[in-house]
Amino acid sequence: MQTITLHALESVKAQTCQLRSQSRVTLVSTFARISASASIVAGLVAVVLPVPSAIAANDYERCTSDLLGAKITTEEAASACSRAFFPKDLSACVTRLSVNNFAAADALTACRQVRRPTDLASCVVDIRREISDSTAAEVLDSCRRSLLPVRYSNCVIGLNKAAKVPSTKALDSCIDASYFPREVDPTFLPFTPSGGVSVTPLQTGEASPLMSPTSPTDPAVIPSATPSSSPAPATQTQPIP
Repeated sequence: MQTITLHALESVKAQTCQLRSQSRVTLVSTFARISASASIVAGLVAVVLPVPSAIAANDYERCTSDLLGAKITTEEAASACSRAFFPKDLSACVTRLSVNNFAAADALTACRQVRRPTDLASCVVDIRREISDSTAAEVLDSCRRSLLPVRYSNCVIGLNKAAKVPSTKALDSCIDASYFPREVDPTFLPFTPSGGVSVTPLQTGEASPLMSPTSPTDPAVIPSATPSSSPAPATQTQPIP
C-alpha cells in the first residue's frame, strides 16, 4: 500500500514539474511575441513620423534652395533662412511675390519683417489683382505695416469696390487707427474723426433736454425767499483802540 502511494506522489510531482516547465515556455514565447510586435510598431512609427530635427533641416534646406532659385545671393539666403522661425513660410512668401512681378530683393526685405509671411504675400497679391490702379511699392509697404494682412486686404478691397475709394485713400484709411472710434461701440454719441465727442452747445434761454421742467433745480420753479418781518439789528461800529 505504501509503495502504491509513493508511486502516486511521484507521478503527481512529475506532472507538476511538467506543467511548470510548459508554463515557463509559454510565458517566454508570449513575451518574445510581444517584444517583437512592439519592435515592429516602433519601427513603423519611426518611418511614418520623421524626427523633428530632420523636418527642420529639410525646411531650412528648402528655404535656402528657393531663395537661391529666386536670384537671391548666397549670403542673403543663408542669413535669412537661418534667422527665420518658419523658414518654409519665408521662402514661400518670397517666391509668390517674385512670380507676381516683384523684385526678389524687395520681396525678401518685406517678408523678413513680418510675423506672417504667407499672409503678407496674400495681402499684396489680392490687392494688386482686385485694384488695378494701385502701385506695387505702396501696396507692399502697406501690407508689411499691417498686423493682420488678410483682414487689411479685405478692408482695402471692400472700400474700393463699394464706395469707389481710390486705392491710395483706401490703403491709408484701413491702416490708420485714427479712423476708428476710441470708445466701445455701440454708443449714442456722435463720432468725430478726431476721436472726441461732438457736443452742440445750447442756445441762451433754451432748456436742457436732460432737465425736467418741474425739476427743483430749474430756476423758474425755485420759490423766492420770503422777506423777514423784523429788520435785522444794525451793527454798531466802534473804533478799534
